[in-house]
Amino acid sequence: MHYGYSQGIQFEQLVADLLRALGYANVRSNVRVKGADGSREEVDVVYEHEGLLRAVEVKHYRYLSPPRADIFVKAMQQTSRRQGMFEASTALLVISCPMNAALQMAAKAFPNVEIWDANELFQRASGFPDLSRELENFFEVSAPAPSQPAITLELTQESDSGQMPKTGRLLAGALLSIPPGKHSSSNFETACINALKYLFELDLHGWHEQLNTDDDLHRRDLICRILPKAEVWKLILTDVKSRYVIFEFKNYTNEITQKEVVTTERYLYPSALRNVAILISPKGCAASATRVIQGAMRESGKMILSLSVPEVEKLLLAKDDGGDPNTYLFDKVDRFLMRLGR
Repeated sequence: MHYGYSQGIQFEQLVADLLRALGYANVRSNVRVKGADGSREEVDVVYEHEGLLRAVEVKHYRYLSPPRADIFVKAMQQTSRRQGMFEASTALLVISCPMNAALQMAAKAFPNVEIWDANELFQRASGFPDLSRELENFFEVSAPAPSQPAITLELTQESDSGQMPKTGRLLAGALLSIPPGKHSSSNFETACINALKYLFELDLHGWHEQLNTDDDLHRRDLICRILPKAEVWKLILTDVKSRYVIFEFKNYTNEITQKEVVTTERYLYPSALRNVAILISPKGCAASATRVIQGAMRESGKMILSLSVPEVEKLLLAKDDGGDPNTYLFDKVDRFLMRLGR
């Protein structure tokens, strides 16, 4: 059987039919929205549940040939991006094969993305005989019995050591695969947010994303409330007097300049207990930007830290091996304060 474009369209239709059968409202396929750069972006399926919009990305793979973990990571990354663009409450990725161990490991890097694999589709369609038969015909397999999996699949991707890549390594790979530049800014933001949630899941709370407009370009900030468990966050809360931390994502081809730092400083409000911002960018800050950062701390007590993509990669890989990213961050803050001149 040829698995071409028509197979993908047919699979999307099956997913939409299943959502309607399950009672979800306002199910629509191939919905378009205008992107930040003026281009038209499309999500495969959208539907409403309890009054909230949900975005669905549908990916067709051969039933017996699940994708490599890195390809699956890109699919989850795209799904998360669609959620942000459509301002949907949740993101759902539907794939046409059963999940194997490699994909299950990769899925942990994207906790904001719900995943339905072929087994899940069969389970949800079990109360609708006609849909179950359509899925069986499409996948060319029999529906799995409720008590056993459809098929046992071998792992599709292993590291050089013969073990599956860990979460941090997958997140680092997704981040490093994004080229610098405005055209990839949304993917960069999504990859950074997923990395931060893995690094600081026990230290920050809220993970509130907000859409801002700066120079007519849409970009996302991330605002989190600090949980004073680790020493660095206790220092920020008590000594810097910031209950919240703002993350900004700047996918620039060059180093961050003083202009961008001045803009970030304006977003910090001591009266609202927002005194700390962390900038994440591919190449970090230029010397002129560093001087402005030091001036903001001396004159206003506003702390702005810079993390480059290589630094984030280092933290992700270290956490996989049991390292604590808070230790690195504390040393960075300590060096910054110790070297602060008059």
